[in-house]
Amino acid sequence: MTAYSIVEIPGWENLSLNAADRAELDRRIDELAHGSVPDEVPRDTATPFRQEVRKQLVRLIEQARSAGAGLLCLPTQRMGDIAVPASYTVSEWRDVERDEIAPSALLESLAANSDASVSFVDIDGQPALREEAVEAADPEADPLATHAARRVTYTVSAPEDSRGWIVFTFITLGDGDPEGALADMLVELFDAQLTTLRWRER
Repeated sequence: MTAYSIVEIPGWENLSLNAADRAELDRRIDELAHGSVPDEVPRDTATPFRQEVRKQLVRLIEQARSAGAGLLCLPTQRMGDIAVPASYTVSEWRDVERDEIAPSALLESLAANSDASVSFVDIDGQPALREEAVEAADPEADPLATHAARRVTYTVSAPEDSRGWIVFTFITLGDGDPEGALADMLVELFDAQLTTLRWRER
């Protein structure tokens, strides 16, 4: 599939979930967990907190990997005093089971069957579908779904391969209100980032 480049969001970390990058991922998880507490904090206080941060990072990574994502993007810096309650994943897939059809036709089919608010967009010359919805909390689900969340998904056709697709999935809790001002701002940030995507040959 044709590769792409995209401007990274300042203060966010891009974690590759590919098997070939596992050693680097483990190293970076340890660094992020250690850096979550200043070095001057006493060890008996810092260690349990760092262990919990590492546990949560591993949980997020495993959930993203099990969903088929190849990249997990997380905020690692605060916005002032606020921990940014958002993340997004990137997945690649190739549809090998269908007959050759135009990408726009597949996107129209996806849109017709979506329960979200949908719009057709252009991502650096390629057709894409944008879906946005607020998902209700599920008290019996895993920790990521125990609060209502706003989800934005871009399904983007890859150039020069009508069967190739890249899917960007963003989710935020906002400040507890997934339709509030903070959630709006974070969604706008993600939308702006997608406009910076550019295709390039591998």
